[in-house]
Amino acid sequence: MRMISIALGCNGVLADFNAGVVRLIQDVTGKKFDAAAVIDRDFTTGLGLSTHEAEEVRVALNARRGFATALPRYPQARQGVRRLRTLGKVFCITTPYDSNVWWRDECESWLALHFGIDHVHHTDNNDKTPYKADVFVDDDAEHVHQWLTAWPGRTAVLWRNLYNKQQLVPQGAHAAESWEALYQIAKEAARSPLHQAQPATDNP
Repeated sequence: MRMISIALGCNGVLADFNAGVVRLIQDVTGKKFDAAAVIDRDFTTGLGLSTHEAEEVRVALNARRGFATALPRYPQARQGVRRLRTLGKVFCITTPYDSNVWWRDECESWLALHFGIDHVHHTDNNDKTPYKADVFVDDDAEHVHQWLTAWPGRTAVLWRNLYNKQQLVPQGAHAAESWEALYQIAKEAARSPLHQAQPATDNP
């Protein structure tokens, strides 16, 4: 097997963003929810918040220093990343919550603390396609589709979570909802020949 590069999303793959959000919602509105109640990538969907309450939560999130560093990691994520490292280099491609001025620095600190990841790309305009990897893992089907279109012949994985069950797996991509399944997909990529496909966008 050859050593490969594996790009992971942060929120929704490693960090439980929704667990942090429901704590913030309780602080702001007094309403208590379980993270499993969030049924869409828009964290206000399905919670029955009024328009005013949803806006109050967003304002509070924008102003909350320490929000990103306080996020819990998903169970088994640390062990999963450790195992993926036996196949090659693991790094992150993440969409920053730039309305919160502390987000980028806190995200990098969080990844370094919990996973020892110090190679982090923050996307511009929510676009993850400029960044090359052998295996790309994200919780958003649109990101997976766009990245696989930009890097044909490589391995893209939709990471399944409670809130994205309704999303269809893009053609040519894989789906995984356990670290064991993801490891097996990445291991198969490591067994395949070196990719020759050229990117559709420039890699910085």
